[in-house]
This record gives sequence, structure tokens and C-alpha cells, in this order.
Amino acid sequence: MVSTFKSQLLSFGFLRLGLIILSILSMLIPTVEWMVIQTLGPIAERSALGLSAQLIAPAMAPVLIIVILLDIIMSKIQTTDDPTGAGILYRMIGRIETLLIVVMLLFWVPFFIYFI
Repeated sequence: MVSTFKSQLLSFGFLRLGLIILSILSMLIPTVEWMVIQTLGPIAERSALGLSAQLIAPAMAPVLIIVILLDIIMSKIQTTDDPTGAGILYRMIGRIETLLIVVMLLFWVPFFIYFI
């Protein structure tokens, strides 16, 4: 079970995996900042955690969503162009990335509604 999951992840390609990891990190960084504030108290705004959670992650989120949407389109094109069994992989990639976009939207939309 673990070896098949690992082989499926490796078949995604390193750029797609990097995109998925960056998207997850863009949601984890503000969460980690919130946990640090709850446990240790306020942090300096110019700290690395404060800058990355308040400036970098919110600016990176819309760009990542658009790039993931473009990757979903490319996966759909690969699925239709490939008559062999590799279309299953691209359908799975499209589903995983669609789920990731839904999670990112649920995470970031309240932030942008509140601050914009």
C-alpha cells in the first residue's frame, strides 16, 4: 500500500509535487504563526515568521491557485490526448489538485474578505 502510494507520488513529477507542497505550506505558515501567538504571545512584525505569514503567504496564494488551475487544464488535455492507460494518472492528478484548490479557497477567502 505504501509503496504504491509512493510510486504514484513519484509519477506526479517534481514540479507538480513542488507546486502541491508550496500550496500546503502557504496554508500552514499562517496556522503556525497563529499557534505561536497563542502559546508565546505577540511576535514582532518584522520577524521571519511574521513577514512570511502576513505578507508572503497571502500574496503567494492567488498565484498558486491560478497555476494549479492551469495544471488541471493541462492534466485534462493530457487525459484526452493519451489513448493508453496513462490517462488514469492524469485524472487522479486533476482530482487531487481540484481538492487542493477547494481547500485553499476555504482557507484564504475569509482572510481576503476580512482584510480587503
